[in-house]
Amino acid sequence: MKRMNGDRWLASAVLLPLAITLAIGACSDDAGGPEDAGHERYDAIAQDILEDGGEPGDDGAGEGEDGGFEEAGGEDGTAPEDIRTLLARVPGLDVIDAGGAGSVRFFELRYEQPVDQAEPGGATFGQSMTLAFVAADAPTVLMTEGYANMWGFERAEPALLLDANQLVVEHRFFGLSVPDPPDWTKLDIEQAAGDHHRIVEALRPILTGPWVSTGYSKGGMTAVYHRRFHPDDVVGTVAYVAPISFGAPDARYLAFVDAAGEPDCRARLAAVQREALLRGDALRARLDPWRFTRLGGVERAFESVVLEVPFTFWQYAGTTYCGSVPVVPGASDDALFSFIDRFVGFDSAGDADMDWFAPYYYQAREQLGFPDVDRESLADLLRTGAPSLEEGVLPAGAPVPAYDPAPMADIARWVAEDGARLIFVYGQWDPWTAGAFETGAAVDSFRFVVAGGTHSSQLGDLPAAEQAVAHEALERWTGVHVRALPKASIPAPRLPRHPVF
Repeated sequence: MKRMNGDRWLASAVLLPLAITLAIGACSDDAGGPEDAGHERYDAIAQDILEDGGEPGDDGAGEGEDGGFEEAGGEDGTAPEDIRTLLARVPGLDVIDAGGAGSVRFFELRYEQPVDQAEPGGATFGQSMTLAFVAADAPTVLMTEGYANMWGFERAEPALLLDANQLVVEHRFFGLSVPDPPDWTKLDIEQAAGDHHRIVEALRPILTGPWVSTGYSKGGMTAVYHRRFHPDDVVGTVAYVAPISFGAPDARYLAFVDAAGEPDCRARLAAVQREALLRGDALRARLDPWRFTRLGGVERAFESVVLEVPFTFWQYAGTTYCGSVPVVPGASDDALFSFIDRFVGFDSAGDADMDWFAPYYYQAREQLGFPDVDRESLADLLRTGAPSLEEGVLPAGAPVPAYDPAPMADIARWVAEDGARLIFVYGQWDPWTAGAFETGAAVDSFRFVVAGGTHSSQLGDLPAAEQAVAHEALERWTGVHVRALPKASIPAPRLPRHPVF
């Protein structure tokens, strides 16, 4: 297994989540609208973390409390062994003690995984994980990331509700968890589910409480896929804003966006798109062409971003921000450019983002599918045939996969016919809700839609009665009392393309 030198992989693995946490707290806007959170904005903050040896802050949970959980001890009454010692004994697991906050301890983990789960004796790669540890017999929340590790040591809503350990697992082929060389044919949902299964088997003898899985967006999708192939690894799953698509592209999303919000808001968004294309020469002059080579040049990248305006506006903003949509043709170039950059982000079509998302784009074209976006209403103004930001571009050197609809059809069937103990949370305005899972005959399973919610919707955004239903389900599954938490204490989801409000 290839290892990075010393503690550098620790610093690198928490780099993005720490930077996102700090950047979200530091970035604000007097107008109160969202701002693009492209990955480049975190570079300076992340470098400061590396140079200063900074540590994540306290997540506000567990400090000064006695939850009744204990570290694992011997059956003969001997003193419990330290969790660091127990983790270090797991074959193939590298462990770095990263300190902690309050009563929660932090560990950076790197686990040796087969590139092909069907050939455990073949090539391997190191899968990066972070563990926020409360106690060995506490519940453990398995957070299946859909991309790189964006949470680090900050505990998300399910872990806070259960006062649980949280194990964040970076997705294969993202971040630091990339085989060398990458065999893109091994990037599929069953291989990733095998990764999570091996991790549960390796750590459950140490983290002995009930396990619950969770994930946000593609991470929520990943949690469901894991349950499909290994349904008994966890007692239940909370999947946030997790869609299932049935095409590449999937036209269901077009109808959703066409009906979102009020007609006036939709008309203003459509007018912004047309006006931006009409003023394309002036607006593109504000962009650095050298940053947009992956999509085939700045004009193609510009059109990709303009195509995305309604989808991303409803995904992250919703009706609250309809008043922020410029009125055209009277709006200035500055106002038009600023609105699109803030609500979509031109960096979203830049080379850095294209490369960061490239493994996802491979999965989307191969198995996951992706939303269609409206081109017909702009056909007279579009000049390049650029892909949407939902389709993107493939990783450099990756083969062009043929889309296979069978895996998503199988997942949907399993959820609706054989699924059990599943909670799905969606937002009313989020276009991804067009791809919401149908729970069908799934046992002890629930689907909630947050009124006025977006792609940041969580259980804490639901009415009290629906929160109670979800909390009671978690208590049934785990046997652990769910804590009452003020909404302000629950961190916002860590999403890779989340504008900053």
